[in-house]
Amino acid sequence: MTLFWCHSAVALSTNSSSSNTDLKSLQAQIEAQKAQLQRVELQLEQQALRLDQEELMLNQQLKDTQLNKLHGRGTTGDSTATPVQTAADQQPAPSTQPSTQSADGKTSIQGPTPSQQQTRTVLQTDTSLSSNGGVLTPRGHIIIDPSFEYDYYSYNQLAVNGFTIIPGLTFGNIYVERVQQNVGTFAVTGRWGVTNRLELNIKVPVVAEYGITTTQAVGPNALALTPSANNVNIGDIQLGASYQFNRGDSGMPIFIGNLIYKTATGISPYDVPIYTVEDPNGQYLSGIQKRLPTGTGFNALEPSVTILYPTDPGVLFANIQYIYNFGSTVNLQNPAGGPTIRTDLKPGNAIAATFGFGFALNEHTSMTLSYEQEHVFTASQDGSSINGSAYDFGEFNFGIGYQVNRRTSVNLGVSVGAGPNAPVAKILLDIPINFNLL
Repeated sequence: MTLFWCHSAVALSTNSSSSNTDLKSLQAQIEAQKAQLQRVELQLEQQALRLDQEELMLNQQLKDTQLNKLHGRGTTGDSTATPVQTAADQQPAPSTQPSTQSADGKTSIQGPTPSQQQTRTVLQTDTSLSSNGGVLTPRGHIIIDPSFEYDYYSYNQLAVNGFTIIPGLTFGNIYVERVQQNVGTFAVTGRWGVTNRLELNIKVPVVAEYGITTTQAVGPNALALTPSANNVNIGDIQLGASYQFNRGDSGMPIFIGNLIYKTATGISPYDVPIYTVEDPNGQYLSGIQKRLPTGTGFNALEPSVTILYPTDPGVLFANIQYIYNFGSTVNLQNPAGGPTIRTDLKPGNAIAATFGFGFALNEHTSMTLSYEQEHVFTASQDGSSINGSAYDFGEFNFGIGYQVNRRTSVNLGVSVGAGPNAPVAKILLDIPINFNLL
């Protein structure tokens, strides 16, 4: 009996040890499979996250593509700040659109939003912004912009060359005068995008003018005199630069600073001959120009700030400009026929403001409406103010543009003057052509 019990005890002990080993091995296998399942689950979660991100990117690109087709523009991205550029560039710079995280952890920047692309197309149709600045050229691009501007001036005035003893009784010559002037300016503007925020530009104009002055003395037998004058020559060359201060993130408007230096390369008003009393009918024609000037005769510095606010489906814009005219010593011609008078003249400085809005009519056509108001301060001669030399004028502007292709567009602007000192009408036609040097 004792021997049997001992053998039984040994067998039980061996079975118990084998069961413990098998249990530990099974638990280890379960833990390994559990860890493998966790790894697979993590991989599936990562793949699902990448698929969600790719789906989001594809949906956004599809949406942008559909909107861009509506406006006739592309969706190429860039990696620097978003400029407000011309429509002819059509290779948009980076926008304020949020960036997305790709599967490899790198950040990819999406293309500009449709509102920013629309801004570039719309703004170039406004006549005031085309001269003051506000439409930037992208980095590495050169835009050659040939243009033609026609200005028509007309005004009437009553002149008295005599003296009055009592009100209503005047001795001397009384005559009425009507001045009509047609000015055509052929210009070529070159714009160079140094960076996506900085543009340099130059404008070289050639001015062709023709004017008629109709003057007639008051009286039943008086005859009308109609001297005419003309001239064709280079105008005042302009050098300029524009810089975009911000990207317009978080619903902020875009601010662009502009600086133009206007030279005095054109023919000065003080260098053209005039009629004097020694000429036939000089008592009526004295002071009238025999030839017309093609420039102002003074250098000027014109800083301005352009404010842009894209708002679907258009863009709001404004421009505030200050014009500083440098004084100069000139030779004033004497209407009485004597020698010229050398004097120091300084035209009045000026401040101007423009505001308006624009929008796209379809994928090729856009338009703008704006109003510009300018106040010219008092001029001075030899340090003394010239009474009555300050004046104001305004212009209502309408512009329409048509995008011919990705490089070229045609813009037509019309302005109607408000006030006696403004041109009666102005027409501007320009054809910007974009050349990509990159």
